[in-house]
Amino acid sequence: MSLKRRARFSAVMMSAGIAALVASAFTAPAAQAGHDPATPTPAPSFQSVPRRPSVATPPADQFIVKFKDQARSGSALRAESFGRAAAKLGATAKDVRATAGGARVVRISKELSDGDAGKLLAELRADPAVAYAEPDFKLQAKVADPNDPAFGDQWNLSAKTGGIRATRAWDVTRGNGQVVAVVDTGITSHVDLNENVLDGYDMIADPVASGDHDGRDADATDPGDWSSPGQCGEGSPGVPLSSWHGTHVAGIIAAVTGNGVGMAGIAPGAKVLPVRVLGPCGGQVSDIADAILWASGAPVTDAPLNLNPARVINLSLGGTEACPQTFQDAIDTATARGSIVVAAAGNEMAQASDSTPANCRNVVSVAASGASGALAPYSNFGPGVDITAPGGDMTPTVDGQPDSGVPNGILSTENDGETTATEAPGTNYYWSEGTSFAAPHVSGAAALLMAQMGPTATPAAVEARLKRTARPMTGGCPQGCGAGRLDAALAVLHMSAVVAAGDFNGDGKADVLARENSGILWLYPGNGAGGWLARKQVGSGWNGFTLLVAPGDFNGDRRADVLARDASGAMWLYPGNGAGGWLARKQVGSGWNGFTAIVGAGDINGDGKADVLARDTTGVLWLYPGNGSGGWLGRTKVGSGWNSMTAVAGPGDITGDRKADLLARDAAGVLWRYPGNGSGGFGAKVQVGSGWNSMTTITGRGDYSGDARTDVLSVDGNGTLWLYRGNGLGGFSGRTAAGNGWD
Repeated sequence: MSLKRRARFSAVMMSAGIAALVASAFTAPAAQAGHDPATPTPAPSFQSVPRRPSVATPPADQFIVKFKDQARSGSALRAESFGRAAAKLGATAKDVRATAGGARVVRISKELSDGDAGKLLAELRADPAVAYAEPDFKLQAKVADPNDPAFGDQWNLSAKTGGIRATRAWDVTRGNGQVVAVVDTGITSHVDLNENVLDGYDMIADPVASGDHDGRDADATDPGDWSSPGQCGEGSPGVPLSSWHGTHVAGIIAAVTGNGVGMAGIAPGAKVLPVRVLGPCGGQVSDIADAILWASGAPVTDAPLNLNPARVINLSLGGTEACPQTFQDAIDTATARGSIVVAAAGNEMAQASDSTPANCRNVVSVAASGASGALAPYSNFGPGVDITAPGGDMTPTVDGQPDSGVPNGILSTENDGETTATEAPGTNYYWSEGTSFAAPHVSGAAALLMAQMGPTATPAAVEARLKRTARPMTGGCPQGCGAGRLDAALAVLHMSAVVAAGDFNGDGKADVLARENSGILWLYPGNGAGGWLARKQVGSGWNGFTLLVAPGDFNGDRRADVLARDASGAMWLYPGNGAGGWLARKQVGSGWNGFTAIVGAGDINGDGKADVLARDTTGVLWLYPGNGSGGWLGRTKVGSGWNSMTAVAGPGDITGDRKADLLARDAAGVLWRYPGNGSGGFGAKVQVGSGWNSMTTITGRGDYSGDARTDVLSVDGNGTLWLYRGNGLGGFSGRTAAGNGWD
């Protein structure tokens, strides 16, 4: 395995064409670490790169002292010992408390440097009555770096100034279950990437321009995008080397992590869906628009339906034009289907509003920063930028060399072929720079967040969370860098998601369960007037579940229960104890990971027993009738076409007819009520609201306001919890804020 600094050339936009956005970089021969054995191993260059500097010991002001003789530990005697040692450093000492082991915690009146702390400890240890004395230092949560040998070279993922703190985010999520479409040059085989790559599609319609001499087909392999002089227009110089651009972008997002090989991807639990649109001379707007639609799962006339719709679509490509309506229509459709579209802001050192598709609506436009956390010199900027992420800065110094031991570019997977790809799977890695490589950082972080927020997360809510948790640019950014620098860790940490609703403590008032990223489960008891009593922890380790559902009383003991699906698809029943806690869990099913939505909807079929509704990947809605004792009767199909809905919720009876109803939000944000018919089906849908696509959670079942009418709870992208008061007729009489920080 070798790490190389690839010579880069900015591709030029041809007539009606869009090119990969790669910043111009070095034209010197690529540096190579030498030939490698067949099995990838750390290359010599890994050893030459400066590693993370050691962190200086923080100032200390608290110490632990234990005396040999308990009699000596009397307050007057120990105060004398402490005071004498502290006085020599111009400070005073306070005896704070005893530890469980019989020692004393002592706090000094000022913070002591390493040297002064050593002097204090030496003085205390010199006292013959002291058994031991040591600093009472703070410990931090330790996140182990993956064993990928190049991870130390990935400053962009680190906690350093310019990094996105990916490792800390992995404590919470690795993006499992998410699909990220890389709409680009296609992909080449690579040992550190293949495991995370799905079958994609070649969307280039013109066989002459394709580079692989055929039209659209199911082979997304990158045949190389080199070009000969004049090929891309009269007088065009040609590009002698293929960029393997799509492979580089894909590796940033989802290179296999923790496999002891190469590098780490930002969202290693996600899958990459390669969609080829860029050939030797760029790509047509018409092809790229179709690729966006296909990636989102929308039908495209001359292509099969994509069975792995992407929740994130990465566009590391662009041209300096206004947003074509063809692009805008495709992006709007993809967004409405629940896909967040991320685009590179461009490398012209100009206004991002002049670069398309970054200047289209419903796109997250990404500028590039270097290892210092400052805007990269080539990056576009201005009000058209939404957020900034690492894109690298390989600017040479006076002597023509990069400004550190390795190029400060973005390391990722590539192929060694100069024009056509090598036949064997790639084993090498290259540094590159450009907003092309900033965009996949945001796409990877969006995949992490999508996995964390769940299937109801909207593109708007994900974008809002990424922007709200961004950090300031190093040195500021008067040119305009959007919300600031991407922080993947902050985006996914400290979220407290509403996961279930109902009366869990048996007081006749509707409550809420909320799960933190740490896995702690909290009960928020309702006060019966639209607010909450003091919360209570009712579990830990619940972050191992991909979904929690509140079906009501599922086992027939008149207490509210919870169903929890784990990562393997097993469904577990946690019987409520009627006091806000749980009895021993019981497995009640398997294979439930094939569903995109599972709803505890109440008694749908009118037999007095709690049921569950589940939507499969094809959009079919199934009724799983409960048997009243914690199990299931045979399922029945109750609808199709439900994959057009971005959220499904079971509020119970909101029309006052004693039949359980269903709420569903479509891609446009319209909220529909499906009135239950009391026998396992639903009547004609009725619109009950619009603008609901700003909500990350929609849940309910219960009277929260105390007016004997069923209400609905919802959380918006800012973390505000809203109570929608039911009017008893299937609609709402208004909403009130019921809390903040619920995102």
